[in-house]
Amino acid sequence: MDAFNPTKPSISKDTADSYEKRYGELERRFSRESGVNNMSPDEVVASLLQTKPTLSMSTFRQYKASILYVLDRHHPNHELAIDLLREESSAGLKKASTQTSGTKQKFVPDPVWHVLRDALSERARRGYTRSRGLLQVLEATLASGLRPNEWTTAVIATHTETQRPILRAQNSKDSNGRANGEQRELFIDGLEPEQLEAVRDAIEYCRVDDNTETVKIVRGLKNELADAKRWIMLQERGNSKVRARHLNPVTLYSFRHQFIADAKSTWSDPVLISATVGHSSTRTAFEHYGKRKNAQRRVRVLPTPESVAAVHNVKIELYKEFLQGKGPAHERGNTPT
Repeated sequence: MDAFNPTKPSISKDTADSYEKRYGELERRFSRESGVNNMSPDEVVASLLQTKPTLSMSTFRQYKASILYVLDRHHPNHELAIDLLREESSAGLKKASTQTSGTKQKFVPDPVWHVLRDALSERARRGYTRSRGLLQVLEATLASGLRPNEWTTAVIATHTETQRPILRAQNSKDSNGRANGEQRELFIDGLEPEQLEAVRDAIEYCRVDDNTETVKIVRGLKNELADAKRWIMLQERGNSKVRARHLNPVTLYSFRHQFIADAKSTWSDPVLISATVGHSSTRTAFEHYGKRKNAQRRVRVLPTPESVAAVHNVKIELYKEFLQGKGPAHERGNTPT
């Protein structure tokens, strides 16, 4: 049993476990980035302090708390590193991270999209082979909301019951329980002809065969987007409408965010939105994705009844697991979240 320490607040076992897990993840990450194997506690602290300028305030505080917990518990003799980190404040850090999702813009402003679309069209005319493929993927994503890697599994098929054309894709988040089943289906007969053409072309461009892999296709799309941004800035040095600060935050995933913002404006039913974008929880889109205020167009696809039912089924299965693991809710006086 741990000794009582009046100088430190007590924490729950779940919190302690999360600290231990996060420390391990950080140690492995810093090891990969630095090329140093079996990092010492001092090296972990030094790596965190080096990375600090790229982190948000909340992220740094979480990392700091995790590392301090592990060092206090398992490596108390590393007093210098502990004191150094304990005195390090999050003051001055940005509220949003300068890495990963912190800088990913959760919508695509129309002026930026127009410039990017024109640039990709021009690059395609000039012989840049990946430009047309990227343009079709971006257009198709705005029309359907698929994740970049889901285009490699997408097919156009016929809905058995209604005989209507559908877009079917494997849910990339299904393996960790964050999707409404292994796949989702969208009715696409409401799309404009140019949108439907973009969907067909995106599927063809992202098709996986013996010589290509999903990761290579997605990497190619990202690289072409980065090349197009640089090309735009070189071509339009005197253009005051689009600057680097407008272009740089836009990523492949920004187009899925834009679709979800459009879906929120098109429908009020969160289950319908979740079924369309492949979420198991109706909260995910509203808490982590594009805002309704940034909507720019009406969504013209619709989820099939099977995809809508899958959202409900996930919630039902989770509730069954909750009941089996916890016992009758009325006896405990609480309900699942």
